[in-house]
Order: sequence, then C-alpha cells, then structure tokens
Amino acid sequence: MAGLPCRVRAADTGDARGALSHIATALSAGDAADAMTVFDKSYTDYGKLRKYFDGLTNAFQVASEISVSEEQDGQTEIEMSVHWTLTLTDPQTKYTVNRAADISVKLIRSKGKWKISELEPIELFNPAAKSAPKA
Repeated sequence: MAGLPCRVRAADTGDARGALSHIATALSAGDAADAMTVFDKSYTDYGKLRKYFDGLTNAFQVASEISVSEEQDGQTEIEMSVHWTLTLTDPQTKYTVNRAADISVKLIRSKGKWKISELEPIELFNPAAKSAPKA
C-alpha cells in the first residue's frame, strides 16, 4: 500500500499533461470548442481564448509541439511551465509560420478531473498576431 500515493500522483501528472495534449489534438483537428473542454469555466480569459482558438482553426491548419520544462504537483492543483510551439499553415497559400512561447499553466481538480484554471500568456494563440513573443 505504501506505493499507492506515487502511482496516484503519476496518474495525476499524466492526466494534467493529457489536458495539454487534448488542446493540441483538438486544434489540429480544427475543433476549437473541443479544445476548450479542458478549461475550467472560472478561467479569467476563457472567452478571449475561445475566440483565439476559433480564429486559429478557421484561418490555419494548426500543429503544436509542447514540452514541459517544470512541474509542481499538489493534491488539488498542478502548476507547469511549458514551451509551446505552434506551426500555422494557411490552407490556401500553404504559407507556414512558427510561433513559440513559454507558457505558465495551472490546473485544478474539479469534479474528479483536472481542469486548466490559468494559462498565460495567451497571445501565442492570437490569430491576428504577427508573431508571438519568443521564449
């Protein structure tokens, strides 16, 4: 029984990282609404990020590469620092641009699932941005 907390903690970490993977997969599929399902409704920039995701998926084919550089796990919240690279391809011209930024993510346990309660900065996902801040 002594090993159980470690397994639970490892599962929690996987679930938290799975939330980020879910966003990336949904954006690649062009499904902005699905990308938002891992966010807690209390997230301050929920509406703004939803508009950004809609704009990205309407204008571009989106690919993401996410690497976690730091992680702090707790019983009720997980904080992560991630390096997120977006590859945006215009489906008509095939022009491709890469954007990258270091993003802070906070997840909270809500109804037994990990939900993103903070994600910043979100300008990486702004479809109108000429470029995002480089990390």
